[in-house]
Amino acid sequence: MRDSAPPPATVITGAAAGLGAVIAAELTRRGQRLILVDRDREALAAAAAAAALPGGAAPPHVIVADLSSLAGAQAAAEDALRQAPLDGLVNNAGGQAPGEQYPAAAPDAWHASVTLNLLTPMLLTQLLWEELARASGAVVNIGSSGGLGDAPYASPEYGAAKAGLHRFTTSLGDRRDVRVTGVIPGWIGLARARAERAAMSPAEREATGPLVEPEAIAREVADLLERGHAGELRRML
Repeated sequence: MRDSAPPPATVITGAAAGLGAVIAAELTRRGQRLILVDRDREALAAAAAAAALPGGAAPPHVIVADLSSLAGAQAAAEDALRQAPLDGLVNNAGGQAPGEQYPAAAPDAWHASVTLNLLTPMLLTQLLWEELARASGAVVNIGSSGGLGDAPYASPEYGAAKAGLHRFTTSLGDRRDVRVTGVIPGWIGLARARAERAAMSPAEREATGPLVEPEAIAREVADLLERGHAGELRRML
């Protein structure tokens, strides 16, 4: 007797730690099969073990890939498609590169940042589109308050990439075969952010505002995967 087909899976990038791991935990609680993508092999294995479904089900499939290059994103997409069916994609991988920022940063460095934060989400969405459409699936892009407004910003490449990601999301608002949505969080309350905020003066803390709980963002992501409207961007500032 042939084994039954596996349930559809959701791909989460940047899933080894931080917000990605929190999203994985939330989707696991909801019974979702997962494919976790990150470049940190050891941390990814630990995240996969933590996100294993209860009841003896197989742990999430892991893909080790450097998404700061389009070649890495292409390889990740090909691996994910081998784990079909798919019904969700969370483009979470991103962040500001350490060290010098544009214009002081080397061209390769700021280009990798733009790739990770904008071009890779676009490429993964494109390469997985047909498979996601079969399940009337959804994409959730994780934006940033750094991509909002017109004030000067410390990392121009990151701000520009996130602004582009927001517009990429809304530009696909007329598509119904795949619902492309997004979340725009403020400063996320992960360990490093909590430490940095604790070191601030009261006046500085008041100026920066409260941290956004990663668990709250994860719940929004899960809701968007289940019932979000195409082109929807939820701000959590």
